[in-house]
Amino acid sequence: MYLRIKNSEIVYPYSIQQLKLDEYNVSFPNDLTSEILEEFGVHFVQQTPKPNDYTKNISEGTPQLIDGVYTQVWNQTDATQEEIDTKIENQWEQIRVARNEILKECDWTVLPDSPVSASIEEWKTYRQQLRDVTSQSNPFEIVWPTNP
Repeated sequence: MYLRIKNSEIVYPYSIQQLKLDEYNVSFPNDLTSEILEEFGVHFVQQTPKPNDYTKNISEGTPQLIDGVYTQVWNQTDATQEEIDTKIENQWEQIRVARNEILKECDWTVLPDSPVSASIEEWKTYRQQLRDVTSQSNPFEIVWPTNP
């Protein structure tokens, strides 16, 4: 990911493809070094992990120059209770979809003639643990059972 400083304004996000479109009259070498890019005001942006806090509204901000490197920043504001409730419900829905898919994938294990090394009872216990996943208190900290 890149940014471009043009006329004292930061254009972000920016790409090499966009540079070539913007500077269509320039013949760029195949290997664009950071020195060449900087001649055009283009700088690499160091990516940072997006915070994972469902109680916050998180959006990407304008990269900041930190120790000589443009660094991705994240803006965080407190979410309203309604927004938090929506995020929790959406997360529970994703958990249910994932759980149901895992259950479908292991349906065959509980058939009487199933050729699995674990016992049918172990698979039944595992499948019940999958069904009980939604009884955990926080959908953002789910502990998934281990299959037999």
